Amino acid sequence: MTIERVVDVDLRWGDSDAFAHVNNVVFFRLLEEARARVIPEEGPGSTLLKNGLVVAEQQLKYTAPLHYRLEPISVGMSVDHVGGSSFRLACRVFDAPTNTVFAEGFVSLVAYDFATAAPRKLTADERQWLSS
Repeated sequence: MTIERVVDVDLRWGDSDAFAHVNNVVFFRLLEEARARVIPEEGPGSTLLKNGLVVAEQQLKYTAPLHYRLEPISVGMSVDHVGGSSFRLACRVFDAPTNTVFAEGFVSLVAYDFATAAPRKLTADERQWLSS
């Protein structure tokens, strides 16, 4: 497993539901935002977003209620599996100061060639970044 990369993401007032909790669907937006920030724009791994990447599966277990707040929420991600054309990120949504975990799970991603509408093999530099 690689080192966990942590990104802070702001909540929006509209993320709360009628019960004053951050809605369960919002957690997947938080993961999406964190992924977009974790994957580098230059150097090894930068081609993951540029060459195409799709979500194949994601799963979360909610462990504590999250209420709207002004302070950002932390999202941690680490690579826990790399295949031929896919990889999996272990994820957690948490409060960094208290280490309270609100949700944890994974997201499986597939390197994808949109021109051929098919998965593509991970490149050597993508593999290098995924294993760092």
